[in-house]
Amino acid sequence: MKRKYAIFLLGTVLTLSLTGCQSSQTEDTDTKAPATAAADDSSADSAASADSAASEDQEAPETSEEPETEAVTEASLAPITPSDYLVSNAADYVRLGSYDNIPLEVTTYEITDDMIQSRIQEELEYSATEVEKKSAAQEDDIVYGTLSYSVKDEDDSDTMDDFFTTIGYEEYGADFDSHLIGLSAGDSTSFSIDYPEDDMMIDWAGKTVDFTLEVTSVCELQIPEYDETFLQEYTDYDSKEEYEDSVRIDLENEYDEISYSDAIDTLIGYALDRTEFTGYPQELFDSCKEETLEAYRMFVGDATEEEICEMFGISTEDLDADIVSTVNQQLLVSAYCLANDITVTEEEYISFLEENAPYYGEPDAASFETDYGRESLVWALYNSRFSDALYEKADITEVPYDPDEFETELFEPDELDISEVESESISEISADN
Repeated sequence: MKRKYAIFLLGTVLTLSLTGCQSSQTEDTDTKAPATAAADDSSADSAASADSAASEDQEAPETSEEPETEAVTEASLAPITPSDYLVSNAADYVRLGSYDNIPLEVTTYEITDDMIQSRIQEELEYSATEVEKKSAAQEDDIVYGTLSYSVKDEDDSDTMDDFFTTIGYEEYGADFDSHLIGLSAGDSTSFSIDYPEDDMMIDWAGKTVDFTLEVTSVCELQIPEYDETFLQEYTDYDSKEEYEDSVRIDLENEYDEISYSDAIDTLIGYALDRTEFTGYPQELFDSCKEETLEAYRMFVGDATEEEICEMFGISTEDLDADIVSTVNQQLLVSAYCLANDITVTEEEYISFLEENAPYYGEPDAASFETDYGRESLVWALYNSRFSDALYEKADITEVPYDPDEFETELFEPDELDISEVESESISEISADN
């Protein structure tokens, strides 16, 4: 039972979901979908990715534990012709427009000393160690114990023997955390919380929950000092100057990626607006629809289309519009790449996997392909090539970042657009290439 903040939701999907549509070698069907208008700005964020479950004859076998070499990687992956994954008859449904000189504002960021020190503080806190304390729990302390809860008037109760939470993180709400202040190891407490109707708890909004907590230990985080000892134990640098230079470079790279990713989102929106779509293969729509529903089910479990729409406060028309946006982008990328001879070779695909596997915590290219799906990764690479082509021809104006214009907003659950999230997962891999 964790608080349903949008940032948590986005992070979950980015980590676990790289989904899309089965589109390789899509053939004409007897029925064409009605002509669709070019997508609006929100559609720009709907990426056309490929199905995360590639066919069995395309899945990579498990790799051995031998050190990875180019020869081992190539031998571990089944043969592939990446162009087979494009929608081969995309031109039947797309009339390409002109994508030269698209006006594009690219944000530039200045890395300040304050940003560097803030990042270093984050690293210090990340390197903190837990130390058990005998005194009472305070803000930022970690409380361990056994937690039992029961929802009044409902058959919903559970006991967590390995419960822990950090006071102040409000994982169960601010009221819950307030009951932990002053507790020590060996203490027990019982209390009730009336969660308001508009609370962002996943299941407890508008409900009363009874809690019983038996505290086994209280720990505080000891953050190391920023000194030579920290540099020696936690970094590869001998001096603060060298370490801070490396932090500056890391921040510059991170903000360059943010700037590029934002620019690509804008460019794709323009490209979709300049494209005329006359329909789509029904098979492509159906596969994209199933993948979109599966993305929603990551949050709500095994639910029907009607139940999903009700839970997320959207209509079936809204859902279909999101799916069509995904279909349209997949058709656009296919038609553009085929018309402009943008190809991806087997060697380029393997190199792409090798370069990105470590970023996603994968030991090698074969494991990366197995976990994320061959078709999804091929599409990530084609999206990257398509985006690069648009960027190279854009009419770019650099605009310095103005923090006064930046606002951070949390989405309400009903406002979460799964197709938008899927787009981010693909864009994230593409930007790394």
